Amino acid sequence: MIKMKKVCNFVIVALFAASSVFVGCSSDPSDAPSITVRFDGNASSTGVFAPNDLYVGDPVDVEVEFNVPGKIKEIRIAKASGTGENPPGTYPKTKDFLGETIDKVKWTVVGAAVGTVKYSADVTDKDKEAQSATKIIEITFKERPPLYGETNAWANLLLGSLSHSGTAGASCASIDGKVYEIAEAKTNSAKIDFVYWNGASNPNSIAAPSNTTLGTITAMQSGWTTKNQTKLQRLTTVTVAAFNAMNNDAEIVEKVTATTVTGDIVTNLKVDDIIGFITVGGKKGLMKVNSVGTPANHIDITIKVQK
Repeated sequence: MIKMKKVCNFVIVALFAASSVFVGCSSDPSDAPSITVRFDGNASSTGVFAPNDLYVGDPVDVEVEFNVPGKIKEIRIAKASGTGENPPGTYPKTKDFLGETIDKVKWTVVGAAVGTVKYSADVTDKDKEAQSATKIIEITFKERPPLYGETNAWANLLLGSLSHSGTAGASCASIDGKVYEIAEAKTNSAKIDFVYWNGASNPNSIAAPSNTTLGTITAMQSGWTTKNQTKLQRLTTVTVAAFNAMNNDAEIVEKVTATTVTGDIVTNLKVDDIIGFITVGGKKGLMKVNSVGTPANHIDITIKVQK
């Protein structure tokens, strides 16, 4: 009986010991390391920066936080692919942690090219189970969309020569695309951007109201309280096809500048000529000649100008 009791006690002790070993070898998820990724201070559960948020040239601050309930044994972090800055420091890292259980790595990535730059981050604890965590960090940069604004388009504006009797007014305001008779133009002189006339020395010309030669014409000599100093220039850098296709001011901004448009008169206009202009208010635009001399001493133009 005593012998049997000893055997039972031995079995119980053995089972207890085995049970203890089993529990000790199991990994407790609550003790597992974790990695938190932050972009510009905002935590990301996935480690992926939303691709619609960044464009080439944009900077983004990246922070990777390694949190280990036990002690940190090793950290690995590296650029996996793509064009972007390398994380600071030397990895793998096995010592000189900022703390026993938490370490942070921070750096700034600037979008150098269209595409995705990837980083891999790993941390392992010192527990005998050697639990670890892994995070793949992805940052996508897109091509920056062009900056452009809306335009107004005024098609087939018929202007009659200021120096001849005609069926249409000679003055035009690009702000509303309206053609003004001479009497009405004087009343609205602050709006007038250019005037058309077909003179002997300046045939088929469009000029700023401030142009000195235009000022010698009787109709311009009195009653104009404002003579706007519009800038005008014939441009060969804009094709008719490009003009016709324009639905924003992207090409206007590119081609109509203070260095490319400096005059105040364009003469000898012919069909399909493209004229760049800048109003006194700073609005930039283009006009295309649709017809000249139909009817006589008239010109038909289309204007596209910034709103």
